Amino acid sequence: MNILKSTSMLTAALAVSTFVSAQTVVDASTISLTERRGWYYSTECPVNLNVEHDKVQSEKMRLEFFGWSPENDYPFTLQFPTEKSYGRCILQYTMSGSPRPADWDQLTEIQVFNPKDGLWYEISRVVTPYGGSFNTFWSKNYYFDVTEFLPLLQNPEGTNFRIYYGGFDATEKKAHAATLTFHLYEGTPSDGPVVFTAQVYDSFRNGNNGYRAWAYGVPGHSIEADERLGKREIDIPENVHSGWLRVCFTGHGQEAINEAGDGYATVIPYFPNRKGYQVNNPAEFDMNTYEIKLHGETAEQTGTIWEENTNNYSQAGTYKYNRAGWGPGKPANVHWWYVENLPAGGKWNIDIDLEEYVSNRTAPNAAYVANYYVSATLFGLEQTSAGIKELVTTPSTEKDTFKDLTGRTVINPEPNHIYIHNNKKIIYGK
Repeated sequence: MNILKSTSMLTAALAVSTFVSAQTVVDASTISLTERRGWYYSTECPVNLNVEHDKVQSEKMRLEFFGWSPENDYPFTLQFPTEKSYGRCILQYTMSGSPRPADWDQLTEIQVFNPKDGLWYEISRVVTPYGGSFNTFWSKNYYFDVTEFLPLLQNPEGTNFRIYYGGFDATEKKAHAATLTFHLYEGTPSDGPVVFTAQVYDSFRNGNNGYRAWAYGVPGHSIEADERLGKREIDIPENVHSGWLRVCFTGHGQEAINEAGDGYATVIPYFPNRKGYQVNNPAEFDMNTYEIKLHGETAEQTGTIWEENTNNYSQAGTYKYNRAGWGPGKPANVHWWYVENLPAGGKWNIDIDLEEYVSNRTAPNAAYVANYYVSATLFGLEQTSAGIKELVTTPSTEKDTFKDLTGRTVINPEPNHIYIHNNKKIIYGK
């Protein structure tokens, strides 16, 4: 996953929200793209699965086309322990077949229901493999740190999930399948408890191309429109001072790239800001970036929508082709942005923008139209020490422990990166 290294603007990160009056809170938030991983291979699981912990597991679920709308997604319910406090939750996603895997790389999204706002939140997004060469014994495990979802998971009435599957390749003899195992570890989250969850963007809820995605570059159907990637204003509770923004883009579509016509507008699709660049199935095989604006100010970093597949495991299809956030047989890219100085008791203003693109399709549901599946979720943290409190220049003793923002121990901290040190967020510098 090509995530840019987290840099920091120390002065801005140390700033606090300014109270202009008793009623007005100024949004002075800042955001940093961190190196927190979106998912892990089985050999890289960030916790020891052999130590004693609680588990919640689903049945093996067969993936097939369930219907067009969210109401047709496959529903299931799991019961999580509610009498304990957990400091970590790792989701083990097991891919397999029913009885053997199906042929195509299809998008699968699993959502969890939030009874507080009545919305569904993406907890994992996975692309199935080209499974034509796999037998009935094939399976593969991936791991996600889903600690921020704990308030949604520990529902005394039972936790409701649903699955979207974007393919039509399931038959009686073969279909993809998924099994979820949640590994729960008692304690307190190292970055403070999540006390607020807000849906910022979700194309799965109001997609305009028929497949739960947003068309890209189609005149009159801009992906930057208010109902899609337009500006958002989020009400922030008074006890929330910082948080995580989870962002996931996956692109798809195979627009004509060398010629116009075929019943479409007589224009060759293009990126206006890429002089002399010939598009290569935009949103699928073209690398792209997005930028984030907070309270009208563009963040210093950008997010890269790309997945390197040259080292992907052997499959039956074009599994080695690099794609825009799409890896056959792998989880989709997830970027974790850390937000400082959320306007506690005020409104948080955010806008995510993609690079401008002009399509030769004239309708958002036209054949092979370029499109993006998009989700963005804000997790608000309750912390008494919300900001970065100190700049640590050198470790003083071997007992000094540095952890990344997911709670994993770091042996060699890097300059200008954010870490947890002595229960405080710090910027490490040499």
